[in-house]
Amino acid sequence: MKVVPYEPKFKNIFIEMNKRWLNEMFVIEQEDILFFNTFEEMLAKGGEIFFTLDDNEKVLACCLIGPMADGEWEIAKFASTGEVKGAGSLCLQACIDYAKNKGIDKILIVSNTKCAAGVHLYRKFGFTEILVDRERFPFERANIAFEKIL
Repeated sequence: MKVVPYEPKFKNIFIEMNKRWLNEMFVIEQEDILFFNTFEEMLAKGGEIFFTLDDNEKVLACCLIGPMADGEWEIAKFASTGEVKGAGSLCLQACIDYAKNKGIDKILIVSNTKCAAGVHLYRKFGFTEILVDRERFPFERANIAFEKIL
């Protein structure tokens, strides 16, 4: 496996992987649709999306790190096929390393306790639970949030 940064050829894969898990576990909210239509703006502001690929270049996981409107940075739209253990961890580590290299001092994540594997992974990587701020994270499904001080 290897991790690569975003290229336009991955755009539809990124969107479809995220829509798939959202539809399987929740519903796609208006905020999601807005995000999928504008996420490249986060990239233009210094954000990045990382993809874990298998040896045949198949995308196994993806994860975005980018600046929020208030200037803080978040990890968002983290999806995995679940086919290969460790693929999501590689993506998450790439996001953390990216933030450290950019001099970012804190990363936020919002999630749902129904995503037990993700919540476990965030804790494993040293994220600590914080209160969910509904103004910053307006998703109805959001019931847990984390931060990692770098």
